[in-house]
Amino acid sequence: MKDATESVFNASPPPRATDVLFGSSIEDWPLNACIQHWGEVDHAYKAGFRRAAYQLAAQTCERPHHQDSVVYPIVYLYRHHVELMLKDIFRLAANLLDAPISGSQEKRLGQHDLARLWSLIRPMLAPICDLAGAEHLPAEDLDGIDAYMRQLNERDPRGESFRYARSRDATRTLGADLVHINIRWFAIYMEKLADYLDGLEDWLGMLVDGRDTAYAE
Repeated sequence: MKDATESVFNASPPPRATDVLFGSSIEDWPLNACIQHWGEVDHAYKAGFRRAAYQLAAQTCERPHHQDSVVYPIVYLYRHHVELMLKDIFRLAANLLDAPISGSQEKRLGQHDLARLWSLIRPMLAPICDLAGAEHLPAEDLDGIDAYMRQLNERDPRGESFRYARSRDATRTLGADLVHINIRWFAIYMEKLADYLDGLEDWLGMLVDGRDTAYAE
């Protein structure tokens, strides 16, 4: 006879109808995550995916166990963070330039192609710099982002290759030529990209706020 706290399959307790998945705990209150607390919830999503990726990568680098399995969520989490950032950066840039978002652009924003999303943003940056009276962003920076987006798209064009092992036709989502991913260096490079996009988003947001304040005066 198994202990009452064990399931028929293993030592973990079995699920019960009385278990509450979405709720708070008085005893364990420090781990109550505030869902409705955020005034600007988009930030929480973007920050959350990046932090989760970083923490998982850092733990794996500290203790290299299960790297062959945790690599998939690490890559997915970082990639999804970048996707969310690009979409918000584009909307800020369009706002600054008073450029209506076309139907085809909205369609791209509903998709997961990072290179296409970035291709919407890059041509807007020089006009924004001119508008702000700022120097143009260094070409080598933007070329670097081009290279990152190209590499991410080559391996994961739709944001599914690190979420699912196989596509609908049962073929592997990742090509057989991809043999290794160094988690440490992938995380270091993705943190570089995330920092740059974070700075770009902050700058664009400041420009929008400054313009709106000037209009209100």
